[in-house]
Amino acid sequence: MSGLRVRSLPALSPRQALWAVRFFALFLILLHLAAPYLPEEQSWGIFPFTYWPRWLEWLAAGAGALLCVPRANAVVRAALGWLGRRVPARPGRRWWFAGFSLALAPVFWAGRLVHTRWGDAYILVNAIAHPEVRLTYTWQAPLDLFLHAKAWALANRWWGWDVMQTYQALSVAAGVVFVFLLLCMADEMGRTPAEKALFAGWLGTLGLMQFFFGYVENYVWMTIGILAYLWLGMRAAEGRSDIFWPAGVLGLTHTFHPSTILGLEASLAWLWQRRWIEERGLRRRLAMTLRVALPMLIILAGVVVLMEAGGHGIQALLGEDAPGGGDHRWFVPLTQTATRWERYTMFSWGHFLDWTNEQLLVAPFSLALVLIALTTRAGRRTLRGPAGRFLAVAALNYLLFISVWNPDYGGRRDWDLFAPAALPLTLLAAYLWRDMAEPAGKPSGDMPVLSQAELAEAALMVAGVSAIFTAAWVYSNTIPWSWPGT
Repeated sequence: MSGLRVRSLPALSPRQALWAVRFFALFLILLHLAAPYLPEEQSWGIFPFTYWPRWLEWLAAGAGALLCVPRANAVVRAALGWLGRRVPARPGRRWWFAGFSLALAPVFWAGRLVHTRWGDAYILVNAIAHPEVRLTYTWQAPLDLFLHAKAWALANRWWGWDVMQTYQALSVAAGVVFVFLLLCMADEMGRTPAEKALFAGWLGTLGLMQFFFGYVENYVWMTIGILAYLWLGMRAAEGRSDIFWPAGVLGLTHTFHPSTILGLEASLAWLWQRRWIEERGLRRRLAMTLRVALPMLIILAGVVVLMEAGGHGIQALLGEDAPGGGDHRWFVPLTQTATRWERYTMFSWGHFLDWTNEQLLVAPFSLALVLIALTTRAGRRTLRGPAGRFLAVAALNYLLFISVWNPDYGGRRDWDLFAPAALPLTLLAAYLWRDMAEPAGKPSGDMPVLSQAELAEAALMVAGVSAIFTAAWVYSNTIPWSWPGT
């Protein structure tokens, strides 16, 4: 096994990889069309498609299928290119990003979620405003719950808002920030318009965009932190910024939801060991280590002070607020369930179905795009670079987390806990595919690559089809739903 090399495996050409994506997109479209004929509990990742009228399902599926046809795809790209050429030149680009992001706020609000079906939404909506509870502090999401509770108290006093309205407004505001950050990142990472569209389109059409349509839970703002951390982490991996910045952002992200500790700390450890090797001299290495540890320790101390001041300190963390949910059991049991919070065992069919449905709901293309890219020489070359390895560690770390962590409510209701894993995985996919094409006007050497037009075709095809699925998912949450017995 030690002699096995990834580069020794058979390689597809980039154009063969593009055809593989076309076929996979068509397969996903057919799978969604088949959703009405499948049991909802076993196909919940594609079932939101059934909330549309059947004629609209076929219309959307037809539009997605057309994007898989090269000539039709080229026509759409030409129209988008015509619009893109009307965007002002680079010096004012970020103002346009800000304007576009703000313009999406009414869209996010119009498509806002109207029920408390997912995750802890029902508890949050009722407990924060309950006169005897006034839920404000929890170690499960320290800063997120605290800020939402204080924002509700202020909004309720000024405008009479309830808790759900407060969460919805802050969710929309988070969406504006997320889109702006994503556009800025795509603008930096993309060397050509096609590559910029690749990053913005693939990440901006993920199913986790539901977080920004008035979502009620503790995962909305931490998602922004994850995106910022991955961007800064790539810069640090390539030596373009100091490791202090990703460490600080990740530490702050942990305070919004500590699931990111298990999901992303391995990638920060990889960054640290890489810098440790690059630095020369013990003093420089210790100084670099301090720049990683110090911001995280300061942030941790701040959270402890906040929680102790609220009467919900370390004792609560070691007691009723201990990690692991209702039964304080962290992982999916290997062979036998023991509490009512455990739904299945590790290697059961139910666990596999929930994991698969999670990917279909949140990131239907991402894992396939990574695997297809790694069948090409260009994809394997990119994975050997520092940024590629950083993203690979982050993606694998988060995938491992969502594969072993026990969802107390079951995979469907706890979809949001696992949704952020789509960010490092999709960013890795976009980064690999970016490097499967050479920038316009530059020689490709002896390695087969995609043209910029072919890369743009892949970007539009994946983003367009993914957007259709996400639109159905968002629409399904605009339909009222009541808890049984209420």
